[in-house]
Amino acid sequence: MHQVLITGVTGFVGSALAASFLARGVKVTAASRNDPDGVRTINAVLTAAHGCGLDVSGAVESHLRVLDIDFANLEADLAEAGLEEITEIWHVAAEMSYSAHKLGISFDTNVGNSARLYETAVRCAPNCRRYYYVSTAYVAGMAGGAVREELHTKSRMVNTYQVTKWSTEQSLHLLQQRHGLPVTIFRPTVVVGHRHTGWAHRNGFGFYMFQDAMIAIAAAGHRELTVDLLPDARPDLVSIDQLCADACSLTLRQSTDGEFEVFHSSGGIGVRMEEMVRIWGQVAGIDARLGAPTTALEQKFDRAVGPNRPFARTEWQFDRSRLDAAIGLAQPVQPLSRDELFALCRWYAEESTSVVASTAPAVAEAS
Repeated sequence: MHQVLITGVTGFVGSALAASFLARGVKVTAASRNDPDGVRTINAVLTAAHGCGLDVSGAVESHLRVLDIDFANLEADLAEAGLEEITEIWHVAAEMSYSAHKLGISFDTNVGNSARLYETAVRCAPNCRRYYYVSTAYVAGMAGGAVREELHTKSRMVNTYQVTKWSTEQSLHLLQQRHGLPVTIFRPTVVVGHRHTGWAHRNGFGFYMFQDAMIAIAAAGHRELTVDLLPDARPDLVSIDQLCADACSLTLRQSTDGEFEVFHSSGGIGVRMEEMVRIWGQVAGIDARLGAPTTALEQKFDRAVGPNRPFARTEWQFDRSRLDAAIGLAQPVQPLSRDELFALCRWYAEESTSVVASTAPAVAEAS
């Protein structure tokens, strides 16, 4: 019987992953912060299950345990909780900031806490077979092109999130050599909503930053926008259901050896950026097209999406052949189609009124 410890269960990926495991009959121990009664974590899992169309009726009561963890006392809290039955760990929690001003905090969280959790598992989880770490495919850096499933010795990076994720991968590689508990580096590409239901967390991060900004512009009464992106670049988008299917298949493998593994949870490349901009605009109700920003509004939009613009202007081809071989996937993953992406963005727009209210001043005050 598998019993998986997951961190970050109140977030997008963590909640969907927990719901996916529960739907497959796997016991889940959620390590959460500032949730002494477990209600926030349970609600996040139930919301994700509903959004993903999963039946977890009864499983939340029988198969989900919530641990209230203070990461300042991580080792003691987990030791007292009892990890003897844990068979795998999925470390999803992370500091997502791009800001250089948060480098110290991000390093402590992403590198330090990941190492502390690994070392605690070595001491306190004798039946743990593998430590899975959710990284990002963009530790590959900004060069674009073909990217293999392996550690990168050097990369040109543009934000704190990339740097600390790259550093964590190196740290965990060293820790496995020192302690022996096998490690899998699991690298999603750009995570978007559920392929069939559209469900996603409405946090304005990554892909949805562009959609949020256009919704805010439309809400302010504007109907045209020029966006500084490249027409032929194709983003690699992985739907949350594909990511969870990859993660669950890895965890439920019949057997794994002790090797250090690196896998890309990639959705493939399909829709060109020129069409993607049209989709965002159509959903928001504006005429969005490519070109150089000229108006004050367009320049404000450009600044608002600036953290993710370099990623939208570059194309990577992320190899996932090792992942497919490990999980026995016979048919290649099909990239999201234009119609599927439109449905994802429309769902997000229809559900994002609270995000619009908080985002609108950032891009819509210029005239």
